[in-house]
Amino acid sequence: MLETILGRVLDGYRGMVQALAGRLTLAAAVWLAVGLASSVFVVWAFAEVTEGVIEGESRRFDRAVLLWIGANSPGWLDGPMRFFTALGYYRVVLPLLAVTTLGFYIANWRLSAVVLLVSTAGGAVLTMVLKAVFRRARPELFDSGYTASFYSFPSGHATVAVGFYGALALMLAYHLRGGLRWAVVVLGAAVVLLIGFSRLYLGVHYPTDVLAGFLAAPLWLVSVGTVYVLWISIRGFRTAEWRRKGR
Repeated sequence: MLETILGRVLDGYRGMVQALAGRLTLAAAVWLAVGLASSVFVVWAFAEVTEGVIEGESRRFDRAVLLWIGANSPGWLDGPMRFFTALGYYRVVLPLLAVTTLGFYIANWRLSAVVLLVSTAGGAVLTMVLKAVFRRARPELFDSGYTASFYSFPSGHATVAVGFYGALALMLAYHLRGGLRWAVVVLGAAVVLLIGFSRLYLGVHYPTDVLAGFLAAPLWLVSVGTVYVLWISIRGFRTAEWRRKGR
């Protein structure tokens, strides 16, 4: 059922892209093709991970990875991992989101502000809904002295890591130049990965929870992008039709 719905969404998205292709420049068409390919991959990957969890196919992998991390991680990682986990809580992210969005708006980076807000807030809501739908219990394979509430799949921390810190890094990199741009990208990627790993280190998420969380934020943006492209195409077609009738 999930794959059928996702397939219909992708078919509609492809149709809109084809309808718009004749009206785009070569550069825009290339970027649109790259965006479509990325969107297809994100939807496919999320569907595959979700199916593996539902069917129980990922259980052995999840347990093996988590037990290995619990048995082989050095004790000195405890402090840093708790720090990076703290970065994924909404009580930390929401104030940072408010300040960053306001800063982008003042700097006249309004599109970046909107994308960051939609990415973070929408991804968080989507994750909460998916948690309530799948109701996967949290792992109890080892005791790290850390507890977490609510359901496990997908990881809200991983979604926030990509939806806020990852998107923030990309927004900043877009406006920066030279070596500083790549430094921001590397730092953003490191923060995203460390937040995700911290959930595994603390034993409160399975690897597939984190992977699905990493995919949930771009999945949300794909959905928003699809609606936006649909709206733009409908508005463009209506404008063209009105102009034709007005002649």
